Amino acid sequence: MQLSIIIVNYNVKYYLYQCLESLRRACQGLEWEVLVIDNLSSDGSFDYLRKNYPDGTFKQLRLIQNKENVGFGRANNIAYAQSRGKYILFINPDTFVGEETIKDCLTFMLKTPKCGCLGVRMLNADGSFAPESRRGTPTPWVSFCKITRLSVLFPKNKHFGRYYMQHLPIDQTSQIEIVSGAYMMISREVIEKIGLFDEDYFMYCEDTDLSYRMLLAGFHNYYLPSPILHYKGESTRKYSYSFFNTFYKAILLFFRKHYNGHISILRIIINIAICILGIGSFIRGKFRKTIYVIKKQFVSRPLRLLCLSGEANRSVLQGYGKKFDLQIIHFDYPHNSTGLAEAIEKHKPDYIVFDTSTTDYREILQTTYKLPRHLKRQIATFYPERNVIITSLHIFAL
Repeated sequence: MQLSIIIVNYNVKYYLYQCLESLRRACQGLEWEVLVIDNLSSDGSFDYLRKNYPDGTFKQLRLIQNKENVGFGRANNIAYAQSRGKYILFINPDTFVGEETIKDCLTFMLKTPKCGCLGVRMLNADGSFAPESRRGTPTPWVSFCKITRLSVLFPKNKHFGRYYMQHLPIDQTSQIEIVSGAYMMISREVIEKIGLFDEDYFMYCEDTDLSYRMLLAGFHNYYLPSPILHYKGESTRKYSYSFFNTFYKAILLFFRKHYNGHISILRIIINIAICILGIGSFIRGKFRKTIYVIKKQFVSRPLRLLCLSGEANRSVLQGYGKKFDLQIIHFDYPHNSTGLAEAIEKHKPDYIVFDTSTTDYREILQTTYKLPRHLKRQIATFYPERNVIITSLHIFAL
């Protein structure tokens, strides 16, 4: 078998469905399997999949259900033990891939025998480039620059901004250090030599640890500018105290493992950073909620959706507007960045909704990526066969 795809799911059934649909298109012509391992979701994820994929309709799909939430790394390891592919792709459920992305990656892996981990160009929910697509090893100095925000002040500086390696060109294949676990392709041969995820990490830094061990073993990690979209399902709590506490404690674990001599001073710095960032996020959150309430009082209007849809589905989309109090605007321009930019200027939408029955995922990614920064909007996808619109924050299901 050429490829095994492993997805760890936790309470994101609609995003998982979207991911699987994009993978079905991207893997046409390949010998592949996809293993979905669920960490005890409470949203009925497996029932949803069984309903939408009755026996025999998705022969590559295999479901594994854990009896407890065992964390990201351990769940991946459990699924890997049951996989059969020559290459393994670990991918988050809150993503979708372009039709050519996986084949581009396999081609690159075949001609690059010293490749350890391979990552891709990840886009945010508005089509902008996600800097975590390429990262440097979080050495004590690199981590200090991130914690103190020197990496934000000097993003393209090789010394201060190395955490996100933004000195490298976005649209070129590059040798990097750390590959994101949101999309990480590795050959089985390399895994058998290096091992898989360290299960001491429950969440965050598992990908950092694995990528770093690849480098220590003499392999090279790469970034390929083939696109995927990453919704980041945890974005609603991304800047909470809990996030900072969990994230930086994971970094401390990484330090204890690989830079033990520096751990004392780093522990002090990181604990101070957790407190400062946690307080800052609390204040920022309160401020945003206040602004939201004010806007709701004085500029109240329904969410505005600019829909790129076929004629056959227009009446269906109008039904969403009535049920969820949405303003539905149909898009009559050609599916290209210029026409879309004109429509955005005219209608000022909150979301751009792409009909997946008439639009390729590759086209969604390319079109929104090329939009000027001031015209970027949140990307949404419409699945008429399932009567659902999926956005970064809302799910609209008829």
